[in-house]
Amino acid sequence: MSSHEMGPTDASPDPSATGSPRRRSRWTDVLLTACGVFVLTVFLMIASAFSPNGGFLMRFFDRHGTTMLAVEVGAILLLAIIVLSVERRESRRRISEREAALLESEGLVEGAREASRSGREPPSTSASDPF
Repeated sequence: MSSHEMGPTDASPDPSATGSPRRRSRWTDVLLTACGVFVLTVFLMIASAFSPNGGFLMRFFDRHGTTMLAVEVGAILLLAIIVLSVERRESRRRISEREAALLESEGLVEGAREASRSGREPPSTSASDPF
């Protein structure tokens, strides 16, 4: 089946139908950076452990390695909680906007149905309407 033969349920949603494209929050970027620092720290610890002349790096990780990992894991956990709460709030806001739009469109559809049954004009949706 080619792309122009696909039905509405087969294709991905149109960006105009779903609103503006989602952007990653700044907190997510901070979390990803902290995870990257953690991975880099672990790789450096492994490299210094297997290096025959680790020198300064090996001594530094012997003294402060556990503390560094603990601080990094704590930061990752804290940032993950922040990201989850920010994303939850954003998701709830988007859901409420979509519900309001659906209820508004349902109200317009119901108003048009009632108008067609009674022979009246459907309710106006112009920008000059104050309500």
